[in-house]
Amino acid sequence: MAWRSSLSKTLQELRVHICQTSQASQGAREFLLANYAEIKKANPGFPLLVRESAGTEAKLIARYDLGVEKSVSIQNDSAAAVATKLQDLLKH
Repeated sequence: MAWRSSLSKTLQELRVHICQTSQASQGAREFLLANYAEIKKANPGFPLLVRESAGTEAKLIARYDLGVEKSVSIQNDSAAAVATKLQDLLKH
């Protein structure tokens, strides 16, 4: 997927907030398991930060140039829906 290599060109940082155990974060965890290694391989210096905390809402937080941030909820989303929301963040 071409969007993986465009992360570091479009974003300054991507944070993924998830709960380690909740069903609501299951899709986000599956997305990370399936894509994390490939994203890091395509963007070795890119800060992809995974923040795990019990009971936290699953969300993606994208930081763009000049410190502008945009956050989207991925609560109860499937892994495919998480990928779609990330691609939407890349279109900013």
